[in-house]
Amino acid sequence: TRDATLADPSNSVVNACQFHPGSDEDNPLLMTAGMDKMLRFFRINDHDSEENHTKIHGIHFPKMPITCASFLGDSGSVVLSGRRPFFYVYDAASGNIQKIPSIVGRQERSLEKFTISPDGRIIAFLGNDGYVILVDGKSKQWIGDLKMNGSVRAVVFSEDGEYIMGSGSDGDVYKWHIGSRRCVERFHNEDGTITSSLAVSSNFLAVGAESGVVNLYNDRHSAASAVRGRGLSLAATERTPIKSVMNMTTSADNMCFNHDGQILAMSSRRETNGLKLLHVPTQTVFSNWPTSKTPLKYVWSMDFSPGSKYLAVGNDHGKCLLYRLKHYWDE
Repeated sequence: TRDATLADPSNSVVNACQFHPGSDEDNPLLMTAGMDKMLRFFRINDHDSEENHTKIHGIHFPKMPITCASFLGDSGSVVLSGRRPFFYVYDAASGNIQKIPSIVGRQERSLEKFTISPDGRIIAFLGNDGYVILVDGKSKQWIGDLKMNGSVRAVVFSEDGEYIMGSGSDGDVYKWHIGSRRCVERFHNEDGTITSSLAVSSNFLAVGAESGVVNLYNDRHSAASAVRGRGLSLAATERTPIKSVMNMTTSADNMCFNHDGQILAMSSRRETNGLKLLHVPTQTVFSNWPTSKTPLKYVWSMDFSPGSKYLAVGNDHGKCLLYRLKHYWDE
């Protein structure tokens, strides 16, 4: 374990950490952001001494403790938001900071949570009253809404960017086709409690609940499904998960698959050292890591590097811990 942010440690929660999706597998670019209003970039080096992680840049956003930050596809831009009605776009190439004062057509008091399509074309903000607000990644203009029952707690795009899944307080999972804005599938998550997180790989959808249960579903897209439903007319169907992971006792707040979908990382912000890794092909949780001695603290963010040689874990102590995944180094 190494702290990736040693060159410039934070003194507050690391709400976001992400590797640039287009960066080098051995020396990836890592972005961190958090409640200290700082966005930081680090170059991760594959040597063994901590001093080798190079801080590239740090930008202060005085009016916004950052709750969410993400690269805009594989561009050099980062979208940042907080508990504010505005958001920022930082262009790392030019150093330009663009403030988007509001989303025209929407009366949102807070844009604190969003997700971005893999190609960077669409930013999806979690709005009030069951709305998912779609914003164009280029123009930063509002382009449409998606609506579900209850409140939205989690949203994720499919790997190809053609679909978007959302879930929340009613425990149902909604799947919309981006092009037609149609709801093509709606099913009831078997756990039944409030959904707290979603993650997708090319074959699977993981649904994390406030109970701590994570359900794994088969999610191979059918071409016919894109023309089935419209709006909310679809009744919720029942689907059986291929695996229910019961290893966490507090809400599954964060989840992500690694690049080849072999590992699902699951974490809770409400339990110290609350991180588990699921080996997807065998559907077993790794028992040898993390251990009770792993100094994770409270996990608030995490990401796998391109090629999965590293796992970055941002915690409540302002550290972004870096772990090597030996299997992907040996390949």
